Amino acid sequence: MRGHPVFIAQHATACCCRGCLAKWHGIPPGRELTAEEQRYIVAVLTAWIERNGTRHQTAEIAGKE
Repeated sequence: MRGHPVFIAQHATACCCRGCLAKWHGIPPGRELTAEEQRYIVAVLTAWIERNGTRHQTAEIAGKE
């Protein structure tokens, strides 16, 4: 859902697809994510949202993004 803080965070942190996870985070495609990898991805997204989520959401609502 475009504009949702998680959607924005996924793209801002290169956690949006398996290709980006492989290229930017070294998590290979073609297999299920391990529990450790899942925790890592959630931590990356959470950290980004905590630092930037409200600012980006507010900017998009105001039509600045």
